[in-house]
Amino acid sequence: MENKKMKWPDKPEVKKGSIGEKIVNEILTKKGYIVYRPITEGAHKIDFFAHKEDADKKVIAVEAKAKKRMCYYCETGFNYNSFLHYKEIQEKHNMDTYVYFIDDFEEYVYGAWLSDLGDGRRITTIYDDVIVWSLGKMELHRKLTSEEIIELAKYTKENYDYSKVTKYFDIDFLQLK
Repeated sequence: MENKKMKWPDKPEVKKGSIGEKIVNEILTKKGYIVYRPITEGAHKIDFFAHKEDADKKVIAVEAKAKKRMCYYCETGFNYNSFLHYKEIQEKHNMDTYVYFIDDFEEYVYGAWLSDLGDGRRITTIYDDVIVWSLGKMELHRKLTSEEIIELAKYTKENYDYSKVTKYFDIDFLQLK
């Protein structure tokens, strides 16, 4: 039997990422940004560029990470090589990078400017090389809807048991306003 390689748009992580990107696009649009997205199919190093018609007229880079926070630590993060790439863009092009996390465990969209996150904590194993930061460094943007949580969960790989994990953002979102 022939082993066919899965097409890019059919990969579960791509489908989940697309959901996260759609949510972030809506957040940015509501904040008055014009969002520019790659039109090339396949992997891309930056999810969006965004521009706001304000006094600065500055363009920013935006990353959307649709993933659960870590199970055993109140931290979240991503691939270390991606972190180096985002830092390089930031330094070479004097372009701030904002990272949004779309977390179907915490049920929130949160994030931070890469420059505010600092060096974080690097975790290197034989499988991964990631950088993580405390959830305390994150700014909450909005609660995910129940429909969004269900949709994201369809494409979530359950590598860890979250049944005994306490949510970090266990507060009434309305108190934030």
